[in-house]
Amino acid sequence: MLFETALAGEWEFALDSESVGEREKWFDGTLPETIALPGSVDEAAKTPLTTEKTMFFLSRKHPYVGKAWYARDFEVPENAHGLFHHLFLERVHGELNVWVDGYKLGRDDSLSTPNRLLIGQLSAGKHRLVMMIDNARYEAVGEAVIRENSMMSDVAHSQSDHTQTNWNGVVGRMAIEAARASIARLDIDARSHEAQVKIELEAYDPSLRWPTYWTEEHTDELVLSFDFGDDAQPLEIRHPFRLDSAFLEAEIEVALPEDARRWDEFDPVVHRLAVTWLRDGIEQDRHATSFGIRSFERDGRRLLLNGRPVFLRGTLDCAIFPLTGYPPTDHQGWRKVFGAVKAYGLNHVRYHSWCPPEAAFDVADEMGILLHVETPVWPVLGADPNLDRYIHAEAERIIKAYGNHPSFVMFCVGNEVHGDGLHAFLERFIGEWKARDKRRAYTGGSGWPTTQRADYASKPEARSQRWQEGLEARLNARPLETRTDWRNYVEAETLPLLSHEIGQWCVFPNLDEIDKYTGVTEARSFELVRDDLDKKGLLHLWHDYFINNGKLQTQLYKEDIEAALRTRDFLGTQLLGLQDFTGQGTALVGVVDAFWDPKPYVSAEEFSEFCSPVVPLVRASKFVVEQGAGFEADVQIAQFGPKHLHDARIRWQLLGAHGCAAEGTIEVGNLPTGHLHDVGSISIDTSNLPAAERYELVISLDGTEYRNRWGVWVLPADEAPAPPKIVHELDDQVLALVEDGETVVFQPRPEAMKPNASLGHTAAFWNTLWTQGQEPHTMGLLNDSDHPAFAGFPIDRHSDWHLWELTFHRRALDVAGFDVGALMRVIDDWNANRDLVLLAEVALGKGRLILSAIDLTTDLNQRPVARCLRASLARYAASSKKPLAPSARAEGIKSWWRKVAA
Repeated sequence: MLFETALAGEWEFALDSESVGEREKWFDGTLPETIALPGSVDEAAKTPLTTEKTMFFLSRKHPYVGKAWYARDFEVPENAHGLFHHLFLERVHGELNVWVDGYKLGRDDSLSTPNRLLIGQLSAGKHRLVMMIDNARYEAVGEAVIRENSMMSDVAHSQSDHTQTNWNGVVGRMAIEAARASIARLDIDARSHEAQVKIELEAYDPSLRWPTYWTEEHTDELVLSFDFGDDAQPLEIRHPFRLDSAFLEAEIEVALPEDARRWDEFDPVVHRLAVTWLRDGIEQDRHATSFGIRSFERDGRRLLLNGRPVFLRGTLDCAIFPLTGYPPTDHQGWRKVFGAVKAYGLNHVRYHSWCPPEAAFDVADEMGILLHVETPVWPVLGADPNLDRYIHAEAERIIKAYGNHPSFVMFCVGNEVHGDGLHAFLERFIGEWKARDKRRAYTGGSGWPTTQRADYASKPEARSQRWQEGLEARLNARPLETRTDWRNYVEAETLPLLSHEIGQWCVFPNLDEIDKYTGVTEARSFELVRDDLDKKGLLHLWHDYFINNGKLQTQLYKEDIEAALRTRDFLGTQLLGLQDFTGQGTALVGVVDAFWDPKPYVSAEEFSEFCSPVVPLVRASKFVVEQGAGFEADVQIAQFGPKHLHDARIRWQLLGAHGCAAEGTIEVGNLPTGHLHDVGSISIDTSNLPAAERYELVISLDGTEYRNRWGVWVLPADEAPAPPKIVHELDDQVLALVEDGETVVFQPRPEAMKPNASLGHTAAFWNTLWTQGQEPHTMGLLNDSDHPAFAGFPIDRHSDWHLWELTFHRRALDVAGFDVGALMRVIDDWNANRDLVLLAEVALGKGRLILSAIDLTTDLNQRPVARCLRASLARYAASSKKPLAPSARAEGIKSWWRKVAA
């Protein structure tokens, strides 16, 4: 490009919801309204304000799907007279149709890259540009699973209302570019300092029959100017060539200076190449690109970045931008996104069924983020030839536009591909790109299938909770242990294995977030939750639900990530996700919100203790120990830092309420980077430790900021059951005992109650609406930890791992309409908001009735947590203090029980 005419500003505008504009030749007239571009129809509020509310996704305030017309005049300056002009639009959403000076120029339909259309020669002076964009017209990019679930139409994140919204407009850079000829493509392969530059040149000539541009003798040369982003000296190379046709490919070998540094996640040095085409000393065109010197290639079951094994600590970016409804095209917007990614210890982002704009690649280059990009599809392959061709075209455009960026290290067709023709399609796709471009790793689809030609496999099996696994999944089916890893999955796969969309742990909506939706969408889904809580008298609890559910969510992510880090020769993980997903039933799975702002229950510093380049790990069979038994653990270090660690020493401490209860060191020696290291073991005698206490095991790497921690519970070893009166039936005789001053624990059997929420230890997976009720339905516990009933039992406000024993195979008590003193609330799914408790009390006459959904009677010799809680309740029952709970009448208690009893 030699000259540029900016197109940002005010445009004429008209909606064409009846699709009459082309027939009525709107491209020849004046449009009646105006709109600001870059921008969207939603931002301009060109349609009436909607009022509908849904839990499925955010509500667009001013949606529009259909044809919209945009027009403006532009001036070609004198110094661009007679040059060849292109229309450049950085990101259009929908099918683009263009008219210039009344004639139809053409159309384009990329969802991934800029639209660049050749206008041809233009004279100096005024010209008219008209665009018609139809955001109802796409290939079938998001129809992969509609056959299985009617809710799953139009779900590709490139254009779905579940994610960035199906907006209509143009964003980013908009310009008319002019030059005498075209450097149409510039690729640089700098996997080593012996780089290869490939340049495609296109020559233009106004004569249809007797061209002269490439038939007459001229002196042509390419000037390659390298500017290195470090101390290396600039480099200029002049490459003469002879142009003998309208199209020429030039391949130039370049020895880059040895002191030009490689690009790496820890040292992201970005270099710059500018190419100028000179003819007889006159500039014909200029083109520039960023690049990095880096390799990214397979070695057995690992992927190597510059020869170093890399562990991908990733998250998905699902194109959720609530203020605009479209992704940012500026560097500032992406610095916020990648700033959060790095702060929480991640090094990798997968773009689920879409490709971000240029600014994202620029900032990822700058910050050392590894990007996995997809064509804009969640598709059925092999059934629709137009879609198949479109995928290939989008892939070509993506590599042409962004392929030089060193951050762009992984590429595949799209998300969870379907169709009888998918295997052959993917093998061809991978084979073609591996042969053409070795700068990155390739696979077929994210999630599945495994393909023979792929560089890595993406699978959903290697995670703690899989789709429809429900209460049978690991963290609900058995108490916490950290011996589990994913070695069986790794050993069953010959390719490097990347776990697909791990986590998906929900957290209760932050209702304060409603006010942050000041742009094109509103969180009416959150309003539905708020109004339902208010109707049920529970609105005052929402913030406690949010914070304490969030504490549980953090623990679940910690174990998911550590299980991956404990796995030798594992490629890594991709969370779904670090950020909330506001569509597909409202999946609030993030530790940052939809705006990439942190949530208050876990800081980036806390999260990055278990998610960082170097992470201390323990392998332990249990974390609940009876006093006198030993706590045993093996220690590992997942070391994927920038360099080898020498003379390493591990320090461990067991911290309790009164300070350090035990400590020690492990002399490790050298820890080469790129590996999981076994470094020693810990054995702690608990005989002299105070029991009924939560301790924290902290392991740190001396001289570094790397540390990690785990809860350890030391509980009394006596096996004698504590003496509170426990009954399984509620009758007049029991209530009379309570009225006379006794404390009685009513512990109904689960089968004696009507089914309500399916109770598990974990939070809900993804959400219950989109998964059609997948278990569990609950979001953890909210405990009155200061209540005297827990004076002899270690408990925090939130769920913790030892409480698994109390919820396993139990059914919560539904106390809706029954005023009780909740000791342990169950946080319900926000789509139902049932008033549930695990443990509660009411005052009746002179006594108290404790309602317990917890089993306090069975196999207590094998259940130290229940035994300890029972003992604490016994001491509370024996106390002479008046009950803290609301008072009830016997008839009211019986009425409540009749409603919930099976």
